[in-house]
Amino acid sequence: MGSNARAGSIPASSTNMKTKHTDVIILLIICIIFGILSVYVMSVQASPVKHSHFTPAKTDTIIPQPVINDVKGKKVLFIGDSHTAADYGWQHQLCKKTKMTYLNTAVGGKQTAWMLQEAKLKINEYFDYCFIYGGANDMASNRPPIKSVKNIQAIVNICHKFAVTPIIITGFDPVTCINIGTRQAYQGYPQRYTKFQQLLVDSIHGATVVQTHCISRTDCGDFLCHMTSSGHKKMALCIIDKLKLKTYENSSSTKKR
Repeated sequence: MGSNARAGSIPASSTNMKTKHTDVIILLIICIIFGILSVYVMSVQASPVKHSHFTPAKTDTIIPQPVINDVKGKKVLFIGDSHTAADYGWQHQLCKKTKMTYLNTAVGGKQTAWMLQEAKLKINEYFDYCFIYGGANDMASNRPPIKSVKNIQAIVNICHKFAVTPIIITGFDPVTCINIGTRQAYQGYPQRYTKFQQLLVDSIHGATVVQTHCISRTDCGDFLCHMTSSGHKKMALCIIDKLKLKTYENSSSTKKR
């Protein structure tokens, strides 16, 4: 016959169709496999996680320790009024518990102007610390609080001149501890003293200001709150706590005469 096709040979069109069918089958298989995998992954994610009973090894936890300042053997100068003048008052107990030596120049009835003059005479390189606690007599005499604060700041500046660390004590809470009653001469005194203390906290530069509202009216020996033994004890412990000072129990302090 006139055809060039060989007997038993597969036409090209038939071969192409078989190739397409094979590609379709492979694509379907891939889709099925992908679908199965997707369903498996989704089921794994949706399944609740089973926690094993394995307990991880414990590790040491580092707990930060509070900083304790050891001032044993340090030399202290106290400048103040009657609230610091008692022989075995808070200043003595503070030094006794921390083993510091001290010189107490506080005198009852004195104001901050006198304290400043005392600072000029007594502060020198010998001392490590200077505790400053005053202002009550200024406020009782109706002195403007800011003027008294400036005197305290001047004492702080003298301390820095001689490399002495100044520490200011605010004192008790005037509103709760002072009981002026009907005494007209002391009207407004607790409020002025409170303002003075707040100015110390807010405006003094270059010194540590320790707010010591730590005693109650029952620790006061009179209406102006000259402290009893319990008040002096609380004051000393409050200062030790706030300054984070190391204490030595059953120890004695040395008072410089």
